[in-house]
Amino acid sequence: MKSRFALIFLTCLVLGSFALADTLTLKNGQVITGIFQSRNAEGVSFVGPDGLSHMYPTNEVQNLSFGPIPQAQPQQPAPQTVQVPSNTTILIRMGQTLDTKDASSGQTFSGTLATNLAANGYVVAFAGTPVYGQVIEAKSAGRGAGTSQLKIQLTQIVINGNAIPITTSVFDSQGKSSTKRSARRLLGGAGLGAAIGAIAGDAGMGAAIGAVSGATLAVVQKGDQVQIPVEAQVSFTLLQSVTLPIAGR
Repeated sequence: MKSRFALIFLTCLVLGSFALADTLTLKNGQVITGIFQSRNAEGVSFVGPDGLSHMYPTNEVQNLSFGPIPQAQPQQPAPQTVQVPSNTTILIRMGQTLDTKDASSGQTFSGTLATNLAANGYVVAFAGTPVYGQVIEAKSAGRGAGTSQLKIQLTQIVINGNAIPITTSVFDSQGKSSTKRSARRLLGGAGLGAAIGAIAGDAGMGAAIGAVSGATLAVVQKGDQVQIPVEAQVSFTLLQSVTLPIAGR
């Protein structure tokens, strides 16, 4: 019974491995492809294409050649990192309020990703991942003249505790001129139903604004000042590609 199972097993090998089979050449010119089993004083034991084992006398065998041993194909390792290309949109949720009345150039601000950041089918950072940015310019309008302006840019994303530098577009918001100031003042808080979402975004620099919960939008004009409130969603665009570790799929 054991020999029968062994023979069936050898037959399967023969049927599935002819490209890697052994070759037995007899003196009468016959060439047999199959699997070599053993050799002794009686001759050569060889499994042919019929899947059966045959004994070929030594005086009838001219040559015996062996096919290569199949090598296991190495498994391709999964990529550890992926390149996030330029022009990728990064939507963040502000972690603090920025206001032209007290913000200053060079000031840092924090936030978190509002959505997953992905590239090439892989997620590199999940929503809630910390990000940091910098105030590029903060200009507060004077009482008599001038225009408030607030420019911010993302500078870092924190992956696995490591702050990785990134270069993004500048979000540029501009308030109304104080010389043409409207008598209508938009106040923050629950009554902000008519808040301005984009006072003067710089489309050339890829500035964009996303909506936040409730009626509040990304930018609020309070008198002649400009404010980006906490929890506001602001969109940036990567200007340079960045390589980040893969977090998931």
